[in-house]
Amino acid sequence: MSARLMLALVAICLGGFFWFPGHTYLQQDSQIYLPMMEHIADPTILGKDLIATHPHLSFTLYDEIAVGWKKATGAGMQGILVAQQLVTRLLGLIGVFLLARGARISVAAGLLVTGVFALGATVLGPSVLTFEYEPTPRAFALPVILFAAGLAIEERWNAAGAAAALGLLYHAPTVAPVLGLLVLFAFWNGAREKRAFFIWLTMAAVLLAASAKLQAGVRLHQEFWAQLSPDVEQLQRMRTAYVFVGMWIGRYWQHHLLLFAVAFLAWWRIRGGLEPLTRWLLAALPVAGILSLAINFVLLDQWKWGLMPQYQPARIVLFTTLCAILSPSLAAARATALYEKILWLLIPFSIVIRTQPLEWAAATGNQAALFAALATGAAVILHWKWPPLVSVLFTAAAMWLIPNWAGVRNYPPLHKPDLTQLSDWAQHNTGADAVFHFADEGKGMAPGVFRARALRAVWVDWKGGGQVNFMEPLAREWWRRWNSGPVEANYIVHKTGGCTSPVYQNGAYCVVPSVP
Repeated sequence: MSARLMLALVAICLGGFFWFPGHTYLQQDSQIYLPMMEHIADPTILGKDLIATHPHLSFTLYDEIAVGWKKATGAGMQGILVAQQLVTRLLGLIGVFLLARGARISVAAGLLVTGVFALGATVLGPSVLTFEYEPTPRAFALPVILFAAGLAIEERWNAAGAAAALGLLYHAPTVAPVLGLLVLFAFWNGAREKRAFFIWLTMAAVLLAASAKLQAGVRLHQEFWAQLSPDVEQLQRMRTAYVFVGMWIGRYWQHHLLLFAVAFLAWWRIRGGLEPLTRWLLAALPVAGILSLAINFVLLDQWKWGLMPQYQPARIVLFTTLCAILSPSLAAARATALYEKILWLLIPFSIVIRTQPLEWAAATGNQAALFAALATGAAVILHWKWPPLVSVLFTAAAMWLIPNWAGVRNYPPLHKPDLTQLSDWAQHNTGADAVFHFADEGKGMAPGVFRARALRAVWVDWKGGGQVNFMEPLAREWWRRWNSGPVEANYIVHKTGGCTSPVYQNGAYCVVPSVP
């Protein structure tokens, strides 16, 4: 890969990171992972925090990599995680570009297809993204396995094996569909030539098993064939409804069926011009996504298999959405007529901007105008075969216009100066074993940000309840605390105005010692 091409992909990566779809930190799941890893790195902090002391990190090297890097360099955890996020995003874009080139299109067209993919999309129902904003295990694993697929398309099976092994070590459930398809393809097309690929996977599996045995802290224990307890199932249905397909498929089945249909039709249109592995992946991944919904429904909703809330097979449907963006984009690149290019490109841009193609009529004027303009502009670039630089500039323009002109916001602003000040005060003026309770925060996200920033325990918070999928004792204890059980905290945090004789106060919060 030439230096100019790599520079173009880096530009697309940075545009996506800073503009759209963007990135976040301590907005969602990193609120959970960071305290877990900080406690593993230093057991003297967060020792009384329910979430930090119950890590579900046994079957990933996400924590070992981050904690090891922290101990070796002394760098902050945020920098360590964000650096990995940037690198893995770039690897993913390289993989998508190589996959696009497997459709036998030009470099400029490949960059444009990669740019469209880089805009990301929300997967309705199971609560996942094709480009995760947070630096979490899934956010690292998905682009890495796409990189592995791209390398395999280039017949670089040794490097593909190394990349697939890394993805497996980060988050096995995320990489499983692509990895399974790569393994099948390798067997069908001469396993002897791809021996290094299987060696890498074997080493990764052994390392993952060994790390699970040596996991620091409370290890995730799950009897393989255990049935979900009725009380925990009820709690999960209340707090993590996205795990149960039956609770949302009625709203979204048409959406996912439509995405499957457009992915299939686009694949059918271009199948003859695809490299064998590209053809195999783009055909099988949408099918795997749709089948995962039925599998999830049977194994969890019907059979109550206790392992399924942790594995969450319905999240594989993200590959249907992924292919509904990628395959129509490739169909547009291979089409000869300008009008056909425009029609194909309307699909991925509408998914990015509106999330639900079935709701085009609900788009604002700016949104409707923008996805029509972007589809037309991209089609013109492809039709007249403009140079690669134009593809990169077009992508950058789209990444700026979608949030700033069409008003598409992927996440609300969460980090406020008052919360940062409260966290700094707690970290420097209270004991490492202090416990805080946010009495009137409700379902707000501030307690999770505070826990991660201040490195102080939080008695209970709504975001932490998202971990009820992993350990039944944790689920029951979180529910007891959430239901106003006796609060065992050293400090009570109120919104300003709710305190008498506070030990700390700013414009948004005040803190009082807990009454014994």
